[in-house]
Amino acid sequence: MKSINLVALAVFGTMVLTGCGGELGEMQDDASTSDAPAQEFTSPFGDTTQDSVPSVALDGRAAAAAEGVREMAVTPGAMALASSWYSGSVAAGATQHWYWNNSNLTAAYKVGLSPTGASTSSACRFEVTRTWDTQQYGGEREFHFAIKNTGSIACGTNILLSYQTRAATWATGGIDVGASKSWTWNNANPLTATHVVGISPSGATSTTPCELEVTRTWYAQQPGGEREFKFTVKNVGAIACQGDVQLAVITSANSSWSTGSLSPGASGTWVWNNANPLDRVYAAGLSPAGASTVTPCQLEVTKTYYQQKINTDGTAEREFYLTVENVGSLTCSGTILLNYF
Repeated sequence: MKSINLVALAVFGTMVLTGCGGELGEMQDDASTSDAPAQEFTSPFGDTTQDSVPSVALDGRAAAAAEGVREMAVTPGAMALASSWYSGSVAAGATQHWYWNNSNLTAAYKVGLSPTGASTSSACRFEVTRTWDTQQYGGEREFHFAIKNTGSIACGTNILLSYQTRAATWATGGIDVGASKSWTWNNANPLTATHVVGISPSGATSTTPCELEVTRTWYAQQPGGEREFKFTVKNVGAIACQGDVQLAVITSANSSWSTGSLSPGASGTWVWNNANPLDRVYAAGLSPAGASTVTPCQLEVTKTYYQQKINTDGTAEREFYLTVENVGSLTCSGTILLNYF
């Protein structure tokens, strides 16, 4: 087991952990433009939040069945890895659009990745760029997501689909096409828990599905110490419709550490190396600290991704990266909660 620096000395000070840990990550700066079916190309190194998604959606259940993978959720309502399958080779900069049909109506879903195919000189890197829920006419819920190869080489990833049954639910009310609504889950306790939100849409017609997307999640500490979980839902479809929020609370803790002080608009990136077991799906969250008597502390996980690299001794290693930004108006800090399904 090795000791590594958890945060950069110049920014946050020193914290050392034996075993797995995090540090400021490094970004690659090369690219490829080779082609691949059912993939859409965008810059592999810029902001992926506005990436478009291929109109051709790939069937996750069919892919899992073709590999002989059974649905893994034995006990409905328990935390579970629902299924897994391989993406196939994805060109650098390309995006795939997947869906999981007949999704559980009372669960929140999360996608993890276990990239494979790194070379000795280049890592294999994948990111989940979007997730959203669709209701088809007749009531079927589909969970959709997009993954992108944000590295510099063509490679693939094992897709890990997990879910947890909701801890709370409520109706969104009607949301117009292109409109958004935001909610706050107050007293977001315990302070070591993280939160994942899904939506069970309703209102599909015989010709048009209802499509709702959670576009943003973040945490706030209010003056007085209360932690809040906040999120925004957008209607990304073609008809006005509504849905039911599926709020899951994740309490299985992998590790935690301090962000150090972050000024408004500042961010830091950490890497959790030796991210084992390879079928673990991370659900990172935050517990902000340092609210003033009048101003909350607000922190957001703005980016996560997984990568495989080949170490100098020839062994393959999975890593999980996350970026935290201070999205409030007050300099403050918080605890990063690396929880998992």
